[in-house]
Amino acid sequence: MNTLSLHALFAAIVLSASALLAVPARAADTPAAAGDCLQLASDQQLVRAGASRNVLLRNGQDHYVVHFQDDCSKAAYSRKLSFVTDGQQGQICSAGQTELRTDNGRCTVDRVEAIDEATFKQKVRQRSR
Repeated sequence: MNTLSLHALFAAIVLSASALLAVPARAADTPAAAGDCLQLASDQQLVRAGASRNVLLRNGQDHYVVHFQDDCSKAAYSRKLSFVTDGQQGQICSAGQTELRTDNGRCTVDRVEAIDEATFKQKVRQRSR
């Protein structure tokens, strides 16, 4: 192998390694990375109009779509809603660890998707039509 090819191969390896190292750093900045739990703040908004597979959640300054494992249309008309994880209220976790408790049922949370404020507002407008 000549020196030029060896340098090119080395440069490609360094670039690939640095790209792989950058991905976890970006994932750590995402508030609701897979498998993480989200602590609910006292300043929150739950948008459930049109709910069947998900609800919208504003938690302080952060915005999310909370997806359910199955249909959860009862969330749209229930008077009381609370997220419960391991018997404790005030926390939402992905992967079936959390339930949304309604007046007459429960819905299992599948995943929590972080979204930006503009997307949240757009989805709220769509649901209010």
